[in-house]
Amino acid sequence: MKLLRITVSLLLVLIQLFSTNGIGRFTPHLAVIPDIITVGLNYIKLETFDDAPGKKDLRPLLSAEIPHPFLYANKECFDLVRKEYNGTGASDYTKTLMEYVLENAKTLTDKNQFPPIAYALDEEDSILPISRETINRMIVLGYAWQITGEEIYAARAWEELENVCAYPNWCTWHFLASAEMAAAVSIGYDWLYDYLKEEQKDLLAETTYKFAILPALSGNKLKNWFTWSKNNWNSICYSGIGLACMAFGDRYPEETAAFLAMCYRNMPIAYKNFTPDGVYAEGPGYCQSGMDSIVRFIASSRNYFGTDFGIADIDGFRQLGYFPVYITTPAGVFNFGDNKARRCYTPSLHWYASAYQAPLLAAYQMSKPAQTYSHDASDQTESNGDGKDHALSSLWYNREYTGDPAEFTNEPLMLSLHSDVGQDLVLMRSAYLYPDAYFAGIKAGYNFINHGDLDIGSFVYDANGVRWAEELGPGAYDMPNYFLNTPAGDRWKNYCKRAEGQNTLVINPGYTLDDQYALAICKFTSFNEDVSGAACTLDMTNAYRMNGATNATRTVSLNTDTGVCKISDTVSCIIKSDIYWFMHTAAEIVIAEDGKTALLKKDGKQLRATLSGDGTFSVMEPETLKPGYVYEEAHPELRKLTVHLDNIKKTNIEVTLTPLN
Repeated sequence: MKLLRITVSLLLVLIQLFSTNGIGRFTPHLAVIPDIITVGLNYIKLETFDDAPGKKDLRPLLSAEIPHPFLYANKECFDLVRKEYNGTGASDYTKTLMEYVLENAKTLTDKNQFPPIAYALDEEDSILPISRETINRMIVLGYAWQITGEEIYAARAWEELENVCAYPNWCTWHFLASAEMAAAVSIGYDWLYDYLKEEQKDLLAETTYKFAILPALSGNKLKNWFTWSKNNWNSICYSGIGLACMAFGDRYPEETAAFLAMCYRNMPIAYKNFTPDGVYAEGPGYCQSGMDSIVRFIASSRNYFGTDFGIADIDGFRQLGYFPVYITTPAGVFNFGDNKARRCYTPSLHWYASAYQAPLLAAYQMSKPAQTYSHDASDQTESNGDGKDHALSSLWYNREYTGDPAEFTNEPLMLSLHSDVGQDLVLMRSAYLYPDAYFAGIKAGYNFINHGDLDIGSFVYDANGVRWAEELGPGAYDMPNYFLNTPAGDRWKNYCKRAEGQNTLVINPGYTLDDQYALAICKFTSFNEDVSGAACTLDMTNAYRMNGATNATRTVSLNTDTGVCKISDTVSCIIKSDIYWFMHTAAEIVIAEDGKTALLKKDGKQLRATLSGDGTFSVMEPETLKPGYVYEEAHPELRKLTVHLDNIKKTNIEVTLTPLN
């Protein structure tokens, strides 16, 4: 299906060649043909883990003698938390985590407020929200029973398990839902093992085998496309079914050994999203779901088999744990692509911190604002999802780490990071976790990324606790063909996915359907750091060749002493052109009479923007330059600091951003 869409898009591009207002130069446009071929080849090229164990290796290791619990956390983890519950050695942090989860569990015992969830398909014909809520309830209630020993929690968890086992199916046509439900039931089986009767265990095993394990082994590679995919479906589905195969391996050794062999061999296919430097190509939100799934599988594998068989040693996995921290400041997150402006907190960072002696990751996770459990009693379908995260944080947190900034003063502040699938970032900052730190991030790489935007050259900028240059994040997933991201694809009819919806350049927007080439690959040509900061240069030419550019270069620098950020662009075109420079901001903007300076105000802070070279500043609303294209009124607080140049072939635009307080 995806290859068919690529073919259709190629035809649209060929039509586009002859309708570009006179700019039709065959040389840049002919690049579409080999680039489309490259896309197809990359799509079918699968890099599996050749050193993975096979079915014959795993079959003898599946045993009923493995002590429970082992999924996610083992007995030693629970023993430590039990001691803290009984008054031995709990810190304020661990006490807060524990109290939150137990209060959450207590609320879940009220079936009037939280009845077992009835089977119902959502707008995507899926039970995925139910599966995820069931995971949350199993972790919260299982944790409470393990820690307190009070059977009210185990009994309530069993009611949830019995309920989902009575469903007509687990939605195998949307396998993400099946895998998540398999994980939920497996956790309940493992964490409640000493409570459950044999007939209850039999029901959980038989239902999971029928609704998840057997369908996962289907030889239909089109139906079970997750088995060879390179995105987060790979990680989530393999992890969820893999957990079930560990939980029920002694009952169905042939089938579970076969699927676990697939897990160890094929999960690394999706590692290309973050090798070698840990940059998760789909962005921070999808990083959280993908990374969490891999971590939970690896943690469980180590508890069950005593090893992860080497999949944690593959280049990029260790570095992945740093990614949420590197792209986040107290003022915001670099939420490129289809990612909300929500900081990525996850208990997986505690697991990473302990596994790799990385106190920065623990300190970041500990910086998540303290929660006091509360819930809207009118919502009777979903409990607070922080419950499972607090439980896993409590189990995985290394008590030796205090969150003291002195523990990570040697961490790198200037980073140039690369992903093998073509997601490149430069990140520059003055400090980690400091509220008023200076931060600038700029994006290069490959536009043809799952959940990606036409955003080569886009940047974010923070100073004095304020996000000054904003990312818009996701559009509406239910828009027609929203995920068709090939040249001339419908995805690029959405304002927040186009270059004009980013903090980058737009050149001759009327000449092409896309305002950056959807298959463009652009790389940093330099990255230099010194005692006062860093600077990088990005060659963006390939992103704008279709729009008439022969050269487009952007240099960004950050002085970490003063917070001054400079963005310098040099552009040359083959004809006289229409060129825009954009920066989206939630700040109030006041332009000086000469148009060369602008004062930005937000949250009681001020920033001065100074324009050198060509043009003058103006303010535009975040609206599309293409009539008939889509702009959803999702960001009424934003406006665009703009430089617009018309009828020129060459220009240099240099904007200096200076924090004033």
